[in-house]
Amino acid sequence: MELGEWGLVVVDLQRYYLDPKASFVTFFEAVHPGASHYISRRCQEEVIPNLRRVVQRTRELGRPVLYLRLCGLASDRSDLHRHFLKCYREALEAGFSDLYPLAGDPLAEVVPEVAPQPGDHVLDKTTYSGFTSSSIDSLLKDLKLERLVMTGLATSQCVETTARDASDRGYGIVHLEDCQADYHEISHRASLIASRSVCGGHVLGAEDFLDLL
Repeated sequence: MELGEWGLVVVDLQRYYLDPKASFVTFFEAVHPGASHYISRRCQEEVIPNLRRVVQRTRELGRPVLYLRLCGLASDRSDLHRHFLKCYREALEAGFSDLYPLAGDPLAEVVPEVAPQPGDHVLDKTTYSGFTSSSIDSLLKDLKLERLVMTGLATSQCVETTARDASDRGYGIVHLEDCQADYHEISHRASLIASRSVCGGHVLGAEDFLDLL
């Protein structure tokens, strides 16, 4: 497979998804005990170690690294997708503040193991797809990219939605299976199968991708 002009996209791999003290984790654990166990374990054991190597190699090759972050830009979170806003308000009523942190909140930052470095691109969004609520499309055009290598959280939600939108805009898609995580293994794998079919893309492991480079 020839990658052509490619860039690495890291979707929503932010502290508030994984910090056990963050409202996002504590609220959903209170509502659905065990809700965060699978995704947290997978991120720590597979996603972050694998992605760390991929990010490092991407930078060494001089290829772009783009980060998408899901966070509120309005103080009342009214700019969030209606589903995120509904969850935010429900959590607030239950006494859990900042379910989705504001862009300037430390919990909105990318996890430190793969944090952005000078020269990387960071875009904030308020929806599932980065194409709906960020300037990623114009940035990709400026960078003259042809293919996106998709990683991050959650596979069946923001990663897949962004990948599908990218495919509709003519970008080739590569999913790195072990650099993504979902809340259940079945949704993770089903999403990759569906996305590969719809996007006409490829699903690789980090090791195979690094070998390809």
